[in-house]
Amino acid sequence: MQTVKSVSVRPMKATDMAAAMAILQEWNMAPVADDSVANPERSELVVDLSFVAELEGEMVGVCSMILHSPTLAETASLAVSPAARGTGAGYLLQVARLREMRRRGIETVHTETDRPDTIDWYVRKFGYRVVGSNPKKHSFSLADVDQWTVLQLDLRQWQDPD
Repeated sequence: MQTVKSVSVRPMKATDMAAAMAILQEWNMAPVADDSVANPERSELVVDLSFVAELEGEMVGVCSMILHSPTLAETASLAVSPAARGTGAGYLLQVARLREMRRRGIETVHTETDRPDTIDWYVRKFGYRVVGSNPKKHSFSLADVDQWTVLQLDLRQWQDPD
């Protein structure tokens, strides 16, 4: 477990699902698990592939990953409650999932985001590079942006901060 400014990160538990979904909903990033959207961006949050951040015992963030092959994974659903921004929770969540991906043998990490500040953060803090864009399937995350910026990280080159 890691701590920054009293934020701790741990693997998600099934009992965390409701709180995690509430945080994702704050950013319009909750998976769609019904027929309301024909082709959703995300349809589930897999507990065994997710982490949560807590601040003074309260969940303030969540992140997950999607495993595409033994060496390729995708980051998914990194969100921190607006009240906890600036605490380091997002950074700790990202580091935790990159470490887990590396532990699993992942070499290439694929990420899609629509937020310019997040794109900059991934590039500056973690060494990602922008490799293209993809159209969104439906209104997800920023409603006024209709495409994802696609980033990639060579996890073999990533410098773990610890």
